[in-house]
Amino acid sequence: MFKYLILTLSIFSYLNSSSNIIEKFEFRDDSSKQNIAPKLHPNSHINIFLPSLPYSYIAKATNSGLIRSYDNEQGFVYDLAKSHKRVDDFTYIFELRENLKFQNGENFTIDDAIYNLKFFEQNPYLYTNIDKVGFEVFKIDNTHLKIVLKQKYEMFLNDLANIYFYTKDYIKKYNPIGEETGTANQVAGAFGMGPYIITSGYALGSKQTQKIELKANPFYWNKEYPKIKQITVYTQLDINQAIEDITKFEGKLDLMPLPFNKKLDVITSEYSKVIISKSTDNFIIFFNLINGNEKLLKEDVRVALNEALNHENLLKFVYKNEGKASPFATSINYKVVENIVNSEEIPKKRFSKDEIKSILNGLTLEVFLQDRFLFLLKGIEYQLKEYGVKINYRVTTSEKDIYSQLLTTNSNKNSFKWDLLVWGNDDWYYENPWTVFFIYENDSAWSTIPKDELMQQYIHKFFITKTNSNEYKEVVKNILFRAKEKAYSLAVPSVNKVFAVNKEVIFKPYQGGIIPFWEIEISNNHWSIRKEKEYSKELKKPIKLERVSYD
Repeated sequence: MFKYLILTLSIFSYLNSSSNIIEKFEFRDDSSKQNIAPKLHPNSHINIFLPSLPYSYIAKATNSGLIRSYDNEQGFVYDLAKSHKRVDDFTYIFELRENLKFQNGENFTIDDAIYNLKFFEQNPYLYTNIDKVGFEVFKIDNTHLKIVLKQKYEMFLNDLANIYFYTKDYIKKYNPIGEETGTANQVAGAFGMGPYIITSGYALGSKQTQKIELKANPFYWNKEYPKIKQITVYTQLDINQAIEDITKFEGKLDLMPLPFNKKLDVITSEYSKVIISKSTDNFIIFFNLINGNEKLLKEDVRVALNEALNHENLLKFVYKNEGKASPFATSINYKVVENIVNSEEIPKKRFSKDEIKSILNGLTLEVFLQDRFLFLLKGIEYQLKEYGVKINYRVTTSEKDIYSQLLTTNSNKNSFKWDLLVWGNDDWYYENPWTVFFIYENDSAWSTIPKDELMQQYIHKFFITKTNSNEYKEVVKNILFRAKEKAYSLAVPSVNKVFAVNKEVIFKPYQGGIIPFWEIEISNNHWSIRKEKEYSKELKKPIKLERVSYD
């Protein structure tokens, strides 16, 4: 208790001193939006670090489908389609835009759309239920196509936003069959239809190059985008070096997700600023219930580990208040989850502090994580020490190393022992809690829990229940409560998006797992196009952090 008091006082002292430090600075207004550079300036170039789901972010920036995920009430906007109609529970009709072109300049027709959709139906990705549902595609005329599902399935539009179209040559040559992570971006080239073209590198999730170069697609249908000529994406950097690059050097990095404990470093930097927004992203901490520490097979041990965590202290001292308490592993920022938390009675704790210590004392856990999450696990480790838990770390800079263990554990083929594994589960499925629920699905490569037939029944119902209905709220509640009851993961508070951004970059985060490369702009003072060699002394003054509102 005495040690805890000393640490608490030390943290409060740090926070107060940080506030005093900030108060001493002379802040300037962010002038970047008043000095926007011409669109597609020939020298415009930004560098981005994507340590989590780079394959997904790059796929969304380089590919197009009928619709595109978006921050609005319905969760999408039209992309290659200009409208759609849902005829019944199984049937959708889409109207395509005219004069569409692939990135190589070839014309794109309704026949290309049908060819791609039929190929996908035979080779779907493996992280939803679309591979089991199936569908048929029919041509109505030169601008309209019909999709008929073979089973009732209410997640189809979410899936459709991740079905991308490619040239026939690319499909025949590279056979981009569905996998647990990505289905495309196997090589560089003008094969797709998105706002950016990959000119070097690739990203598949399970493997990727450390650097990927993108250039603006001159044939993108929406002539408003993209706005920057070239983007370099880094997928694997030492987190401390990346923070130094974006804060102390101009031109090395322009945008990166930021560990919460590094906000002050960025705010006081000469070259970068902090942008924060609400988010439906998650930190997922898996329990290995396949071949990990046998003690974790005991439900009481998993429950005790969860109840040992003080979420309010995690929020205050580890998250630096960049998040929100949630009783579930799923983000409370999903509207349906927030509704359930506010309207339902959440199960109370099972154990007293003495009982938790009796259950956990002497437990040793092997944790595998990316270096960017060390700040979180160090905070968790401090709290668990009070109950006699010891943590050993294995740390990597690359998400592909995380996947190599996570996606082989269900089949008992992981190459080394782990008990807890930390993953930055950005909301790739977008505004739908399936982003977390899919880790509870029986026999999925993403699942590290034993078979749970009751949970499987809930998930099946989730697939076929219309969103925004009372039945949908009920099935979501059942999944949330079941996962909490069984303590299938180590739940931590829901997160905000926190980015370090070059002061001359204009960027608004989406709430879900999209970084809209095509919408990003730069000012005329950006390093890539600025006429003067040096960044002026006035512009080097700190900019107060920006909190993005979605109201």
